[in-house]
Amino acid sequence: MFFKQLNQSIGHALDGIFNLIKQERNAKIHLAATALVIYVGFKLDFSAQEWIWISLAVACVWVAELINTAIERLTNLVSPEQHPLAKQVKDYAAGAVLVMSLWAIVVFCLIAFPHLVMWLTFSN
Repeated sequence: MFFKQLNQSIGHALDGIFNLIKQERNAKIHLAATALVIYVGFKLDFSAQEWIWISLAVACVWVAELINTAIERLTNLVSPEQHPLAKQVKDYAAGAVLVMSLWAIVVFCLIAFPHLVMWLTFSN
């Protein structure tokens, strides 16, 4: 019984993630960025500690995007007509994604830059 419910819960969660990627343009951008970050991380041989920070940053962006999309959909359901408060709610949620995305970019640059300098220095 427990495992059946757990399996259903995981299935619903995966449906949400896959629907997000199928339906949202920004999720496709996040997916491409995630793939690029993973590729660069392997090419530059990130350490385990660096992978932890990269993974945390990437996960935060995905969580923010999932919550943002849920808020947008719920707002559209509750307030199908345009309303200034509905716009503010959506803008706040989008702002959270932007803040997380910028933080993830900073984390990636702080980690990748020293590796790139070493790679460029020793590849000549």
